[in-house]
Amino acid sequence: MKICQILAGNEDGGLEKHTIELSKQLKSKGLDVTVIAHKDFQPLFGEISFIPFNLTKSRYNPFMLYALFQILKEGHFDIIHAQASKATAILAPLKPFLPTKCIATLHSFKNNLRSFQKMDFVITVSEKIGERLSTHIKKTIYNGIANTQSPQNIDLYARYNISKEHFIICSVARLSKVKRFDLLFKALCALDSVHLILVGDGLERDTLHYLAKTLKIQDRITFTGALDNQEAKNIIAASNLFVMSSDKEGFPYTFIESMFCKTPFISTPVSDLPRFIHPNYVVPFNDEKALTDVLKYAQSHYNETIESFQNLFEKAQMQFTVEHMTQETIDVYKKVLA
Repeated sequence: MKICQILAGNEDGGLEKHTIELSKQLKSKGLDVTVIAHKDFQPLFGEISFIPFNLTKSRYNPFMLYALFQILKEGHFDIIHAQASKATAILAPLKPFLPTKCIATLHSFKNNLRSFQKMDFVITVSEKIGERLSTHIKKTIYNGIANTQSPQNIDLYARYNISKEHFIICSVARLSKVKRFDLLFKALCALDSVHLILVGDGLERDTLHYLAKTLKIQDRITFTGALDNQEAKNIIAASNLFVMSSDKEGFPYTFIESMFCKTPFISTPVSDLPRFIHPNYVVPFNDEKALTDVLKYAQSHYNETIESFQNLFEKAQMQFTVEHMTQETIDVYKKVLA
């Protein structure tokens, strides 16, 4: 089976992680995989056949569309798999002229889904983000991770000079407005002996530093900046809680990482997380008081909190693996080609 993966982004996030891990697993299963993506990603795909192509231009650029069409036509692929909205929007006008089955994965909430409706099959990373798709030829396949390297045992108190009396919460994300760290910071003001470790970088970095100073909690927040995946995993594993205060998410890899690290996860009801997390630990959107109350409860009833997540920790080891994600994807490929 000859597969072409198209990745149009040039950032380092969940979409890119998904495409890299899926492509490597598909190759390990004996599939012939080619990736079309920005040249900066080539080292990350290892030995997989890679065609460097800049898809960051306008999706309507006729020269880009024609060049991509020629590559896809000459590749004689069985399946062309577009990852996320931009890649799908670029592939959609080319599809009628290609003899190849086309699949797209919807990774996040989008208002305009017309390009996805034109595909032969749509994979969604959560049930919730696929609700507005009118097509019935769709399937939810949750993200999975390759649990090849266990987290290292690190002392966060010593590394970041945190008082031993403090309860440590963490969050790992791009620092953007949609992550709503402003809510988390305000909740932190009402909590005693709690320290936040915030891993990530982004456009809101300076704004968040300023907000921490304004709220006079800068001594209770550690900004680590961007870290590699292993370092972020080490911090998640050593923290008491992971907190997600986002307004929107696809299906967050940080949730899966936290479950593998056996770290309880408090979150807004993004994606399909309410299907997995006990209602006691799901916080309504934009509700500072509710977030404060849940954090207080988790801190004061920590043993109970750990116990309530035990079944989910075990379930994650089976369901949220890259092997499971890959096999379900192969099953979709076979169904489309049948």
